[in-house]
Parts: sequence; C-alpha cells; structure tokens
Amino acid sequence: MTKNNNQPNKSYQYPPKDKEILEQMRHPNYDGGSFALPPNASSLEKAKYEICRNIVRYKREHNLTKEEMAEKIQLSPDETKRILLYRISEFTLDRLVAYTDNLHIPFEIKITNNQNQLNIRNN
Repeated sequence: MTKNNNQPNKSYQYPPKDKEILEQMRHPNYDGGSFALPPNASSLEKAKYEICRNIVRYKREHNLTKEEMAEKIQLSPDETKRILLYRISEFTLDRLVAYTDNLHIPFEIKITNNQNQLNIRNN
C-alpha cells in the first residue's frame, strides 16, 4: 500500500496569513518585539523614541537586567519592559525625561520646523 502524499498532514499547522500576522503586530498589547517609528512620525514621537533608545543603550552598556533597570528608574518591571520595547504611546515625554534623570543620562533635545527634524544627543 502506498501513501498518498497529496493529502495535507493533519498534524502540520500552517502559519497564519501575512495579513493576520500584521494585525497581531499592530495590536497595542503585542509583546513580540520592539516597535519601530513610522516614516511619518511626529517630533514628539521621535523624541520619545530617542529617549527610549537612550534607556535601552544604558541597560545594554551597564549589563543590567530588566528588574535592575526598573529599580534604577523607580518603575515596575512591567512598565520598564514597555519602555525597553519602545511603547512610546504609553508614556508622556515628561515621564520619560524623569526616568533618564534617574539614570543620570545627560541629553539635549532640539526640534526644528524644517520637515519636523529632531536632534537628540547625549552630552
């Protein structure tokens, strides 16, 4: 007796369609990775994103765990995770600035009207 290889294997689970994957990734509670800025991001979004990037860089350079970072910035580990995943919509700019102050990360924000250009640099 020969096996019919044209029949789909019932135990094999096909991956969801691309559209479904994109919808999952766009969901506000998606924890699969860091968010990226859209090409049309506002100056505020860019500033918040850059501050998150500085916090992530600090964590990496000081080889800290999420829990150690949470203690340093005086935030819960879950909220700290949201910063480390660039969930900028969940934080105001002043809160993010306060967290960088807790880490003693010097930085400067300069916003110009020339095509919403934003410059953030560490001092």
